[in-house]
Amino acid sequence: MEMRCKEDIEIGTDMTPPLTPLSFSLHNANLHTHCSSCFSLITTPIPNPIPPFYCSPHCTTAHSSIHLSSAEHHLPSSSTSSLLRTALRLLLSSHRTPPSTRLNHLLTNRRLLTSHNDELSETIRINALAMATAIAKQRSGGDGGFIESYDDAVLEEATDALCAVLTNAVEVHNNEGRALGIAVFEPAFSWINHSCSPNACYRFSFDSSSLISQMESKLRIAPFTHDSQQPKINCGIFGSSGEFAQGIETIRTMVKVSVYLLL
Repeated sequence: MEMRCKEDIEIGTDMTPPLTPLSFSLHNANLHTHCSSCFSLITTPIPNPIPPFYCSPHCTTAHSSIHLSSAEHHLPSSSTSSLLRTALRLLLSSHRTPPSTRLNHLLTNRRLLTSHNDELSETIRINALAMATAIAKQRSGGDGGFIESYDDAVLEEATDALCAVLTNAVEVHNNEGRALGIAVFEPAFSWINHSCSPNACYRFSFDSSSLISQMESKLRIAPFTHDSQQPKINCGIFGSSGEFAQGIETIRTMVKVSVYLLL
């Protein structure tokens, strides 16, 4: 499977409208300085010393429920990271798609990443255990009292989500090139990002006013298979991102990525 243009376009032309992430998170170093929803720099004093922080009521409304529902606040401080937060948030809207090696149509590469007796496999195992324990705490209703133990199915889902993030996430940079966090986007974006001979690039947008105008950009690419010899224009791969796609308010409150032709 690969992505191809549906029409002839000029170099530097946007090939997609701004795409919303399936899941995302700031890096730990930016949790106290940037908005956890739109990744913008927070310039006003913050009265509450405990993240996540938000730059506006819109961002608070868009993201606070995700933070509370994902069980990330039950992670031990020694384990919390952008990787685990993104994986837990991905599970909120996840669904398995055949074959079982995919999560939300995203390739997990689980067998490749966990089949070796190496440091990466051990890191995935430890982090998946931390995620499964956090999910069990969430389901038991809090930190105190009886804590529901996780089962193998929960641990498997956590492992799949971690592997999907490791395989598909991209680092989000601001205009100065500083790494702010990571994000996982729709499957078709991942197909572009995984190309062995890329001829496209992508940029992140944080300014809501420019995003509104970019929304008029149309989708100029589609999945292509060698069996069909034609782009699958109406395949439905590019669509809403579950709970993360909420119309114009989403445009104002979340980091976006746009793909444009490089050469």
